[in-house]
Amino acid sequence: MQGPPNSPNSFIYDSFTRVNPRKKRKGKRKGNANTTPTDLLTRVKEELEADASWSTGCIDLLEKALSGARLKPRKVLCLGLGSPSLSRDARAQLALLINLCAASDIDPGDVCMYDPVFTEADGELFQALGIRCLDHGAEYSVGCPTMLYMPHCDLKLYEGVLRANFTSNSLCNVIFIANRFQDYVDNNAVTKLERECPFLMGLVPFVECLPILTSKPFPTAFNNLALQYVTRTPSSQFLVPGRASNLYVDNTPQ
Repeated sequence: MQGPPNSPNSFIYDSFTRVNPRKKRKGKRKGNANTTPTDLLTRVKEELEADASWSTGCIDLLEKALSGARLKPRKVLCLGLGSPSLSRDARAQLALLINLCAASDIDPGDVCMYDPVFTEADGELFQALGIRCLDHGAEYSVGCPTMLYMPHCDLKLYEGVLRANFTSNSLCNVIFIANRFQDYVDNNAVTKLERECPFLMGLVPFVECLPILTSKPFPTAFNNLALQYVTRTPSSQFLVPGRASNLYVDNTPQ
């Protein structure tokens, strides 16, 4: 999943600004001081599972996306999760990811995570879960069917990852769980899109989007997120402002 150092299709993960910054609450914290991140994650998982219709709906969306993309992901790359030990929303997003991996038969050892805000406690939590936590920025390009989990990341990061994987083989090997790409196109001027995210702009017409419903216990954790994938057609042209990328989209199931 990590691209070669000099690959032209690699994206160097850089620092980024989160779309919805999570402010620390002032005042006395509630709960047992000895509560561990694993305990907190367990509580969040129980809250999510208590909303059976929402949890089942997410699995149904995943199955629909995998069927539409004709894809069986073997790995997960998670970027920009936030700190599960410090953020309740990040714990909820991690809990959903764990459930989606279980539904997809993806082993925790095939899950890689990176966020510059991860703490030592986060690293210990990931280790207990069997998840690989990358300890530095790296160059990423998708080399096999992959679930790319990027909840509420900055537009710059989405654009960089798309740029690193802007080939038909890579794009059709990815299920994106991320902010709805179409929203960026709808809510920004064309000139800004051409300047700041030409690859996202060019890809949107070929993307199928399955929005995730808002969770009642966690209303801000999953808002604006969707499962997205590139639709397979006999031949497609991904139009990037300033250049035309003629990419043949293979119609053969993976």
